[in-house]
Amino acid sequence: MVADLPGIALILAITIVAGVIAYIGDRVGHQVGRKRLTLFGLRPKYTSTVVAVATGMLIALSVTLAALIGSSVVRTAFFRIGQLNATINQLQAQAVAQENELNTTRNNNIAVTKASPVAQGVVIDVTLPEADQLRLFSQFFDDAVRTANVTAARLGLLPDQKRSSDPQVRAGLLGELQEARTHFSGVGDRGVPLLFLPVAPSNLFRGDRMTFSFAAWADRRLYGNNEEVASIDVEGGRPIAATDYRLLETRAFDALAKAGFPYPFFAPPSGFDPQRFESATAELARVKGRFRLVARSEGVLYPHTSLFVLGVSLEPAK
Repeated sequence: MVADLPGIALILAITIVAGVIAYIGDRVGHQVGRKRLTLFGLRPKYTSTVVAVATGMLIALSVTLAALIGSSVVRTAFFRIGQLNATINQLQAQAVAQENELNTTRNNNIAVTKASPVAQGVVIDVTLPEADQLRLFSQFFDDAVRTANVTAARLGLLPDQKRSSDPQVRAGLLGELQEARTHFSGVGDRGVPLLFLPVAPSNLFRGDRMTFSFAAWADRRLYGNNEEVASIDVEGGRPIAATDYRLLETRAFDALAKAGFPYPFFAPPSGFDPQRFESATAELARVKGRFRLVARSEGVLYPHTSLFVLGVSLEPAK
């Protein structure tokens, strides 16, 4: 309760400010109407309307300013929500990579690692009527359950028994759609198709029941063919160092995550084109001076692409 006091105080302050402005506007409007004053040469009744509208606008402006001044969370929501979402996606990608590495090192009894895709995703056109979206999403859910259960039988997991015909499941699917639409509309992707990917919500061990949750991304164009994704400065006349390779990979993966590429797809075979990387490395060893090692997208890249390949080229330093 103590932690909620700043928020409660902010709400009370906003309410009081709005009430004071509304009272002042009412009194001014009353005086304008009673004395038949005019503004900008308008007739009295139109002047009164202008005063009422201006008061409403002033209330909205004052409430917004009070919220911005009084809450860092509101300021973030107004001005940094896109950056915040990109950072979250980047951190999720890093967390998945670290967890996969840990699980490989432990060589334990995990059948499916957390955030691993258990079936192919689906792209939903959010401009369709909601009933059509739900119908397509429900069909996809049942197909995903069947696909996941094939994997479950192979890995020693119990089958998922959920069906979209279950009213509770159907309500959950509708909630997923509505939440995703609201979120991506709020970050500037209104009307953009959405990619839904069924992923394991946690590590699943042999003997566990197969289950999955949905992760969603705005399915917009991220990179064009041969578009630069990341680069590093390198010195010619020597083979590329392992640290340079890791730095370029880190920068490229971070850029993809910030752009909105789904974190479950960062595992192999996604990555650098080995032939083009070896060619760039061999060229680097033959030349002298400063150069840029540039990672570029091979093909147009969308979230639904699911597999990305980055070509690597050696280019003159800028």
